[in-house]
Amino acid sequence: MDRKEYITQSQLKQRYAGISDMTVWRWIRAGRLPEPALFGNRNYFDLAELDEADRRAKEQYRLARENAPKHAPPPRKTNTEIVTE
Repeated sequence: MDRKEYITQSQLKQRYAGISDMTVWRWIRAGRLPEPALFGNRNYFDLAELDEADRRAKEQYRLARENAPKHAPPPRKTNTEIVTE
C-alpha cells in the first residue's frame, strides 16, 4: 500500500520561496494548488498532488511561451504626418 506524504502550510510556503498565506489561498482558488486536507485543526498538502500541480504549471508556462502572440511595434509617424497648427 502506498503511503501518502503531507506537508503543513508553513512547509508549503517555504517550498514556494516564502509566499504569504494570502498567496496560498489565491493559488488554491485559481487552481494552481490543490485543496488541502484538514486533519484536526490544520491544513496539510499532499506532496504527490503538489508535484503534479507543479508539472502542470510548468507545462502551461512552456506552452504559453511557445505560443506567445507576436506583437509588431506601432507604425512610426513621419514628419509629413504630423500636423501643426
